Parts: sequence; C-alpha cells; structure tokens
Amino acid sequence: MKVLLINPSAPNIARISLGFDLKISDIGKFPPIGLISLVAFLLKHSKHEVRVLDCCADNIDSNVLIKYIKNRKIEVIGIASFTYTFYDVLQLARLIKKNFPDIIVVLGGPHTLLFPSETLTHSEIDYLVIGEGEEPFLYLLNKIERKEKPEPVTGLAFRDNGRVFIGEIAWIKDLDSLPLLAYDLLNTDKYHSTFGYGGRTITLCSSRGCPYHCTFCQSPIKRYRTYSLLNIIEYMKTFYNQGYRNFYFFDDIFNITPDRVIEFSRKIRSENLYIKWIFRGRVNAITDDLCREASLAGCVQVLFGIEDYTNEGLLKIKKNITIEQAKQAIAYAKKYKIRTSTNWIIGLPTHKSLSDLKELVRTAIGLGSDYAMFTILQLLPGCEMFEQAVEEGVINRNSWYDYVLNPTPSYQIEFYDKYLSGEELSEFYALAHKKFYRRPDYIIKRALDIHSLSELRNKLPVAFNVLFPRKR
Repeated sequence: MKVLLINPSAPNIARISLGFDLKISDIGKFPPIGLISLVAFLLKHSKHEVRVLDCCADNIDSNVLIKYIKNRKIEVIGIASFTYTFYDVLQLARLIKKNFPDIIVVLGGPHTLLFPSETLTHSEIDYLVIGEGEEPFLYLLNKIERKEKPEPVTGLAFRDNGRVFIGEIAWIKDLDSLPLLAYDLLNTDKYHSTFGYGGRTITLCSSRGCPYHCTFCQSPIKRYRTYSLLNIIEYMKTFYNQGYRNFYFFDDIFNITPDRVIEFSRKIRSENLYIKWIFRGRVNAITDDLCREASLAGCVQVLFGIEDYTNEGLLKIKKNITIEQAKQAIAYAKKYKIRTSTNWIIGLPTHKSLSDLKELVRTAIGLGSDYAMFTILQLLPGCEMFEQAVEEGVINRNSWYDYVLNPTPSYQIEFYDKYLSGEELSEFYALAHKKFYRRPDYIIKRALDIHSLSELRNKLPVAFNVLFPRKR
C-alpha cells in the first residue's frame, strides 16, 4: 500500500497566554521522530511504500500537499496529532477527505491517548492509534490492504456500526527490537534548535516513558524502558559516518541514573566519536563524576525541568527534587563547562501572589543557569492537578472535551486562576523572560559565547522574540 505520514503545520495552535506567547517554533524546528520511527518499523516489517512529509519544516501548503497526494496515489494517510494543534489536524483531515474521500485517515500521537471518543465523532477521521504506534499501525495497514475488518486490538480505536471501540495503550517492551530512525526520508538541514551549536544535528531518544508522577503531567505511559547503550552507540556511529556531529537526546529522562550517563560517555570516547551532545535530565541524578565524564565525551548542555522555586512547592507537585539539588547540579555542570537550561512553571497552586512569581524568577536567575524557559501552567485531563482544579471549581472539566468536539482556531487554554488572573499570569509570562534575558551582563556573556555563524542564526530569532515580546 502507498502510505503517507504527515507532520502538520499548526498556525492555529492553542494559546497559553493572552499576550506574548513563545511557541515551540520560536525555539527551533525539531524532527518528527515519532513518525520516522514508525516509518522505519513499517519498512522493516512490510512491503508498504511509506513516505513522510513535514509540513512544518518544509512549509508545505494545502495546494502542494493535495498535488503530492494525487501524484503518488496515496491510499492511507497518518497524521501526528497533539491536542494543542487539533484544530489544524482536523482541518487537514477535512481537506484530505474533501479531495480524496476514499483515502483512509489515521491519527496518532499524544492527542489520541486523551480524547479518543471525542476525536472519533469527526467522520473525517477513520482510525486512531493509541500509544506507541509501530505495532498497531502495521496491523491496521495489513488489514486494510487485505480488505479485512480490523479486530478490537491493543493500540487501535475506531467506529464500528455506530459503536466506538477504544483499545488499551500500546507500548513496545523491547526498544532494541526497533530499527534505526528513518532520517534519510527527511531534509535534516531544515532542523535546528536554540539549544544547538550549529551544524547538522540528529535528535534521538535513548528511552521511552517516565516513571515519575508529577501532578501537572498527563503522560499515561509510565513504563520506563531504555535502548541498550550498545545499540545507541551503534546508531550514533551510523549518523556520525554520515557527517553528523551534533546529537540532541530528547528523552524525558536521559540520566535515569548517573552510572548510565557515565558508561555512555566512556563508550563515546572509546569509539573515538568527536561530537557535541545535549540531554534532558533530572537534577537529582547529576553528580560531579557524571559531569566530568560527560564533558570529556563532548556533552555541552543539559536541560533541567525544575518548575517551582521552593521545596514546599516541589513536594506538592511531586517533582521529587529539591532546590538544593538543582543548585548543586548546575554548579557541577558549570565546573566542567557544560551549559544548563532550566524550565519553570508560572501559576502553580502554590503561587498565590505576584510576589511568589517574582521570587520564582529571582530563584531562576540566582541558580545561574545559562538559559531559562518559563511557561504558564497548562492542565489537561489525565493529570492529578487537573482533577484537583476541577474539584476546586477553578477549571471546567468539559472545556477541553468541548474544544475537541468543536475545535476553534487559536483556542485560549483555560487558566488556573484561583489566585492570579489570566491577565496577571500572561503579563508576568512576558516579564519573566525579559527579567532573565535583558540583564546587560547576561547579554554580553551570551554574545561572546557564540562560536559560529550557524549558531548565531539559530539563536537570533528566539532572542528577538524574548527580548522584544509582542502580542500575538
């Protein structure tokens, strides 16, 4: 079968703020690694002809897309979906069905885990893949090709004679069984990040899932699994031989233990891989030894999710870290010239006044990280804090469900406004970035720390958006 997987553009993404809104596209363009993992699996285990289109990176409009589908006689289209982008996802599905009513449209991604029933009320969408899609999507394609009716299996959701079947969440037990990501189907020169350092970059995940239970997170897959380090190194060697020298590990948690990172770093050195690499990690699993070994192996930056500024607040959101651990982790990294970036949430239930928010920013600055990202609290069904907010009468339980049933462009996400209004949170959202990034000594230091023209090109757009925030 001829299959097309699409990463849709999202000009009408849901908004977290009433004013300044720093979008993911402002931070960079990231490859759709979920889709290219899916493609690689299909190509390995079937004879289906599979292609990928990244409408975000390649700026593909509807006319070009329709022509592409028509010329290649596509039979099944899979679309990556996020709840924040569902308006644009649905518009794309409608466009496809209007022009090609016989094409089967399948949605996957985080959105389908949260709102399967509501999503299937839209007749333009034929099937949903629930969870990690490699195995259920292959099963579905094989059934469609043989003109057979799919059975109710794990990882699928669909309508059947007026009834809706929703399968259990699919997940891959043995990650080493998965093939190398199909990066050859993408134009990797289109991808970049303000966290990067210029040059060709590969984004990888060395694990899936998260074993932690932060109250603001709705991720339902808590089974943490890792690729073997041997497999990851072999993947990296493949890309290294293709000319890539920058690697961004996008795992929820790369440093599940310090020993894992230390062993990984030593393997990089033993294989003579002269690279730069970045990972997302936790402050409570950072040690002096880890930073020393990682630095020797080319690690140049670590991204930390800290979120709140007091130990009391961190305890309430079940982050399982302390401010002292954050301070120590950043100090260890700085000792070995590893840059750090920290993430913070504005408007948590412990933030009862503007003074609390000001203290959060002072803490972010005081910890000494090289970068900081602030976001307004966003709650989706499936997380503990959402349920608490509903019980308190702060958030309408049905707001997201109503949105999915009838999505609107640039939907304004409901604020947790028990203590601070949406206007106050929005204003401070812009102010927090200005306070962190407009410090004269900081600007000079960052300017002197840029070492290539490509790095400068990556950082200038986001720097402009942060330093001169505008209402969108």
